[in-house]
Amino acid sequence: MISAIHGRPDHTAETEHRRANALHAAAMGLGAAGCAAAVGITESLLANWRRNDPTFDTAMSAAAAMAGAHKVTPQGQANAFGLRILLQSIAQGIHVGTAAAAIGLRRDQLTRIRRNNPAVDKLLDAAILQGRTVQAGPRSNRRLRRASGYRLVTRAEPSATDTSAEEL
Repeated sequence: MISAIHGRPDHTAETEHRRANALHAAAMGLGAAGCAAAVGITESLLANWRRNDPTFDTAMSAAAAMAGAHKVTPQGQANAFGLRILLQSIAQGIHVGTAAAAIGLRRDQLTRIRRNNPAVDKLLDAAILQGRTVQAGPRSNRRLRRASGYRLVTRAEPSATDTSAEEL
């Protein structure tokens, strides 16, 4: 969109647009993880923006304070903006618990919301299905599958007296 307006890619304009969206997310009651998810950046980049730009940091703090004072998002609940970020994150393949934490919900709170609101439950089911399709890749139309998981294993180097490693 930025290049359509400016006729060329404009990194500065794009960054300022993302900063404005981060402020909006903070004003809607999201924490650092939710603000980062809302604008498609990492939390560390958001922290760098805050550290390197005192004006932006002050604005983020003010937006968060305003959201808290006006109880934009009561504890353990989600507003429409948070729900949109949650659904987008899950549809992109982010784990449900991680996406819920980004908008300030614990897994049990999300379960309670799903149980009490069938429309939200259906939206979350659709997002989960979309996220699994994204994870499955281009062959997803044949069969849904879980994303690959990896386990780190420590392997000890064979000792000089251990001959069993040579037999392998």
